[in-house]
Order: sequence, then C-alpha cells, then structure tokens
Amino acid sequence: MAGNFEIFRDADKLYRFRLVDERGGILVTSAGYGNKDDAATAITAVREHAAMGHIHDRSDPSARTPRVRHVRRRATA
Repeated sequence: MAGNFEIFRDADKLYRFRLVDERGGILVTSAGYGNKDDAATAITAVREHAAMGHIHDRSDPSARTPRVRHVRRRATA
C-alpha cells in the first residue's frame, strides 16, 4: 500500500506536508510554505523526483568526494 501526503498548518501558520506510511508513521516532513499551493507544488516535485533519486551518503565526512578548486589562468600574450 502506498503512503499518503498530508498538508497541514504548523504553529507558525505555515503550510507543510508530510509523507505518512500505511501505518500512520511520519516518513518525511517538509519545510514551511507561505501558501497551500506552494506546498502542493512541492508534493508534485517530490513525487516526480523521488522515485528516480540517487542515494548520496553524506554521513561519513572522510568518504566525501574532495571539492575541486578552480584556478583561473592568466591570459598569456
């Protein structure tokens, strides 16, 4: 059975959504949005992108790919 998205208002009156599993457990809670339409648009984006999303493990800092530093070269005459 698939989970459900629920749109709700938090204590600060912002709209948020949460993804709830079939047992009622909260899997994800969103950031706050100023209006309900923006929260619904974010749900659509999650639905479109999450199924094909890659997992990037950022839990071990030593396993991270080192940042590449770009150096500008001087123009040669």
